[in-house]
Amino acid sequence: MKRLALALLLAAAPVQADDLKIISIDVDGGAATLYITPEGRSLLIDTGWPTGRGGPRAAPGEPPVPPSPSSAERIVAAARSAGLMRIDHVVISHFHVDHVGGLFDLLKLMPIGEVIDHGPNREPLREGLNPAQLANAPATLYPLYTAAIAGVKHRRLAAGQRLRIGGLELTAVTSDGVAILSPLPGAGTPGQACDTPATKVDNGEVENLNSLSLMLRWGKARIASLADLTWTPAHALVCPVNRIGRADLMFADNHGSDLSNPPALLASLAPRVVVMNNGPTKGGDAAVLQRYLALPQSALWQLHAALRSPTANTLPARIANAGRDDHGNLLISVGRDARITITNPRTGASEAYSR
Repeated sequence: MKRLALALLLAAAPVQADDLKIISIDVDGGAATLYITPEGRSLLIDTGWPTGRGGPRAAPGEPPVPPSPSSAERIVAAARSAGLMRIDHVVISHFHVDHVGGLFDLLKLMPIGEVIDHGPNREPLREGLNPAQLANAPATLYPLYTAAIAGVKHRRLAAGQRLRIGGLELTAVTSDGVAILSPLPGAGTPGQACDTPATKVDNGEVENLNSLSLMLRWGKARIASLADLTWTPAHALVCPVNRIGRADLMFADNHGSDLSNPPALLASLAPRVVVMNNGPTKGGDAAVLQRYLALPQSALWQLHAALRSPTANTLPARIANAGRDDHGNLLISVGRDARITITNPRTGASEAYSR
C-alpha cells in the first residue's frame, strides 16, 4: 500500500506527441519489446518464440489449451496498432529460442529493414539432448537464422558501438562476451552494493553470457535493456566502477530469473520503473521480485503474474496478465525530460513518474 500511495502522489503528466512509445509485448515469457519514435522509426528488441512454442500448457488433468496467436503475430498486431507497416531495425540479443524464434515467421509477415546481433552463436550443442531440445538449441537455430536473413541488411554491434534511430541512441554495453571498458557519459561513479556476491555457481548458458545488452538514451531518459545477461557479467558492469550509470526505465534481466539481476546491478542503476517480461511460470523468481520491490522509489510492473511466486508479485494493477491464457501488453511513453507514463490496458491503470 505504501508503494501504491507513492505512485498516486506522483504528478500525472499527459502523453505527448514527441514521446518515445514502447510496447512491452506479451510473448509468454519470451522477449519482444517495440520502440517507436515520434517520426515513426521503429526498433524491435527480440522476437519471442517460434510458432507452436511458448504458449500456455494445460495443467495435468485439464483439457488442452486452445492455440493462441504466435509471437510473430502478436508483434505484428502491436506494430499495426502503432501505425507501422514495417519494422526498421530488429535486434536479436542472443540465439536462444525464446528470443530469436519468432523472427522466422515475422520475416514472412512484415518487412524488416535491418537485423542486428552480437555475431555468431557461441553455444555448442550439449550432449544428451532429446529431439525437441536439439531442434531448439542455438547451434541448430543459428544456421537457420543466417539463411532466413540472407536478403536483409545485417549488422553486428560490438561492445561500445552506438546506433542512432532518429532521436533514440543505442549503445552496446556487452556483446559477444565482451563488455565496455570505459564508462558511458554520465557514468563512472563507484558502484553500489558491490560487497554483495559477484558470482553465482550457476551462471547460465553461453549465449546468455554473450547477450547483446544495451543502454538506450532518449533525451534525458536512460533505458537499460540488458537481455539475458547473467549474474557475473552484470555485477562486473557496475563494480567496482559503475560503467553504465543510472536508469530511468529498466527491463529486468533474463525475464526476472535469479541467474541474473544481482543486487549490485539493481542498486547501481536505481531504476524508477522496472518492467519484467516474465511468463506465468517462466522467470519472475521470488527472490528477484522481492529484490526489485525492495528498491526505494521504484515501481515494478510485470507482464504476467508469477504463478510460482504468488505472494511475491507486484501490485495487481501493475500486472498485464493475471492468467495463463491472457495476451495483454504494457504501454510505455517516455518523454525527453525523462518522464515515464506506463499503462496497463487490462486494468486501465496508468501511472506517471517524473524525476
